[in-house]
Amino acid sequence: MSRVDIRFYASLFLRKIHYFLAIVVLISGMGIAVAHLLPPTYQANARILVESPQISTDLVRPVVPDEIFKQLQTIELQMMTRANLLALADRLGLYKDIPNASESDIADDIRSRMSIEQIQFDVPRGRDAALAFNISYKARDPVIAADIVNEFARILLRKNAEMRTGQAGETLQFFQQETEKLSTRLAQIESEISSFKKENRDALPEGTSFRSNQQLTLQERLMQLSREETSLHDGRMRLLQMYASTGRVANADAMTPEERTLEQLRKVLVEQRTIYSETSPAISALQSQIASLDRTVKDMGAGDIDASGGKPLPPELNIQLADMDRRLALIADEKPTIEHKLAELNRSIAATPANEATLNSLDRQRQSIQSQYNAAASRLADASTGDRIEQRSKGERLSVLDFATPPQHPVGPKRFAIALGSVVASLILGLGLIVVLEFLNKTVRRPAELLTSLEIEPLETIPYISSPGEVRSVGLKVIPAMLRRSSGM
Repeated sequence: MSRVDIRFYASLFLRKIHYFLAIVVLISGMGIAVAHLLPPTYQANARILVESPQISTDLVRPVVPDEIFKQLQTIELQMMTRANLLALADRLGLYKDIPNASESDIADDIRSRMSIEQIQFDVPRGRDAALAFNISYKARDPVIAADIVNEFARILLRKNAEMRTGQAGETLQFFQQETEKLSTRLAQIESEISSFKKENRDALPEGTSFRSNQQLTLQERLMQLSREETSLHDGRMRLLQMYASTGRVANADAMTPEERTLEQLRKVLVEQRTIYSETSPAISALQSQIASLDRTVKDMGAGDIDASGGKPLPPELNIQLADMDRRLALIADEKPTIEHKLAELNRSIAATPANEATLNSLDRQRQSIQSQYNAAASRLADASTGDRIEQRSKGERLSVLDFATPPQHPVGPKRFAIALGSVVASLILGLGLIVVLEFLNKTVRRPAELLTSLEIEPLETIPYISSPGEVRSVGLKVIPAMLRRSSGM
C-alpha cells in the first residue's frame, strides 16, 4: 500500500491529458511566435583609448589630475541628462516615428541602450595595462546604432578636451589672481615697514649699540665738563683768595709747597666728588684737610697783604680770570646741548624694545606673505606650463581607436532561448494544472482511499476494464475537448 501506484497516476494523467496538451500547445506556440516575431536588435561599438602624456610627468607636473575614470563618469553623467539626450534624439531623429513618446520615456530608453565599459586586458602581474573603453548602443536599425555611438564618442572626446583645458585655464587664472593679491599685500607690508623705520629712525634696534656707545661718550663728556667746571670755579676762587690774602698773583713757579699741596688736595676733592657723596667720610676728611691747609696758607701770607686793597687787580690776574670765565661760559653752553642729546638718546633707547617688537611682527608678516608668494609663483609657473600643454593637446587625452560601423549581425533577441523557455514553461504549467485538479478532486477511486475515507476494508476489488470501443471513443473525444478548451481559453 505504501508503494507509489504508477499505473494509477498514469491513468489520472491520461484522463486529463487534454488539459495538459492544450496548455502546452497554447503557451509554447505563443512563445515560439513571440520569438519569431520579435524585431532584431543591433549593437554598434566604438573603442576609446586613453593616451599617455606626450611630455613626461617627471619633467612637468600635470595640472589636471590623472583621474580619467572620474572624468569619464562626470562626462557620462553630464551627457546622460534629459536635456542632452533629448537634443541628441532630436538631432538624429531617433523618435520621429513615435510622436506621442514623452521626454522621460525617450531619455530612459536611450539610457537603457547606451553603455560605457572599460576594456580589460590580460597583462602580466606587476605591469600597467593600457586604458581603453568601449561605447555601445543597441537599436533596431544598425545604421542608427552606429551613428549614435559615433556621435556619443565625438561628444565624449570634445567634452573631455574642454574639461581638461577648462581646468587648466581655471587653475592658471586662480594662481594669477593669487599671485597678484600676494604681491600687492607684500608691497603693502614692505611699505609699512619702510614708513615705520622712517618715523622711528632714531630708535631702531639695529642702532642700539651705537646709541649706547654714544650715550656713554656723552655721559663721560658731561662728567668731564662738570669736573672741569668745578675745577675752574675752585681755581678762580683760589686766585682771588690768594690775591686778597697775599697781594700777589698765583704762579706755579712761585707757589709754596703748602699751596701746591692745597691745589692737589682740591683736585682730589673734585675727583672724589664724582665718585662719593658729600656725606662720605673720605669727602669729609679731604674737606677738613683742605680747610686746615687753607688757614695755614692764609696765615703765612698775612704779613704780605697790600694795604691798598682798593687798587685795581693786576693785568696778569685779569687775564687768568678772563680765561677762566671764557672757559666756564663755553662749558655752560656745551652742557645743555649734551644733556639734551642724552635725553633724546635715553628716550630712543627706552623706545627701542617696543619698536623692535613692532618690526619683528611686521617682518614675520612679510616673511609669511613672501613664502606664500614664492609658493604661488612656483605653482603659477607650473599652471602656465600645464595650460600650454593642454592647449597643444600634449597631455593625457582620449582618442578613438575604432569608430562604430553598422553591425551585420543582430545581438538579439535570443530566439531559441525564448522558444525553449516557453516550451519548458508550458510543460510545467500543464503538469501543475493536472496536479491542482487532482488535489481538488475528493472522490474515492482506489481501495486505499475507501479504507481511509469510510474505514471499510473491501474483500476484493475488481478494476474497470474498458472495451476497445470505449478506448477509441475516449481518444476521439480528446481532440475536440482540447480544441474546446483552447478556444475557451
